Amino acid sequence: MSTLRRNYFWLLILLLLGGCVESPWIKNLQVFNEKGSMMLGSQVISIPAPDSRLPDYEKLTYEVRWLGLPVGTFSTSVTGIKNYKGREAYLLEAEMKTNAFLSKIYKIEDRFVSYMDKEKLYTLRLEVYRREGKYKKDAITEFDQTNHKAYFKHLINNSEKSFDMPEGTHDVLSACYYLTLLPLKVGGRVEYPVYNNEHNYQFFGLIKSKVLIKLPTLGNNEQEAFLVQPYANLKGEKVDKGNVNAYFSSQERRILLLAKLKGPVFTEITISLSKIENGARPD
Repeated sequence: MSTLRRNYFWLLILLLLGGCVESPWIKNLQVFNEKGSMMLGSQVISIPAPDSRLPDYEKLTYEVRWLGLPVGTFSTSVTGIKNYKGREAYLLEAEMKTNAFLSKIYKIEDRFVSYMDKEKLYTLRLEVYRREGKYKKDAITEFDQTNHKAYFKHLINNSEKSFDMPEGTHDVLSACYYLTLLPLKVGGRVEYPVYNNEHNYQFFGLIKSKVLIKLPTLGNNEQEAFLVQPYANLKGEKVDKGNVNAYFSSQERRILLLAKLKGPVFTEITISLSKIENGARPD
């Protein structure tokens, strides 16, 4: 089950790449069915520019399947704007939970909180609360973007450390939302630094094709989407955690619709959008 947890977390990291395309084109894609969802190829799709800011409130919930079996849910949220050390910041959250069946074998309850600078769109602070089987980790990382330093503190054992980081570094969660606000050219790629687990990674995303996609969440109406294939480097070496196909909505508000990770050792994890909540934040 630790293999599931590691790959599940890497799926979160590698699904952070999206963007927009400024002109229509035609691309063939094989039909793919995944529990009531379908992607259709051979369509001309025009994708508009993305929104310039994040919504005031939004929560996206995904069903997670491992080797075809439902194992839990994953959600990401925008919960408002908060003043953080004199800077306005988007407050972002992500939660990962196993379902009742898997929790009897290996329970996961993880929560991540990110403060993303509203103007500069890079990370200011990351909070991590992980409960995975018997493993526990509560930690805070402060990002000094002016001096390119990160300050890590483990809240359980009180250990602390600092390290250098590249200019404009993101945490995993802020990186996801950052790219939903950026345009891309057809066939282009995105590249930027991301901090995770006290390491600095360089992430890349390739725009590969555009499709029409159906999901029960979307009322089974066809929605324009595009495929992103992400990968990452650590210290100049490519991180080999499997292949990821991620399908993002090409509407002004970019959201992840479907994704699949195929790992090197009999691992296949699929997530699909199951619920959208937006508008005013619930009490």
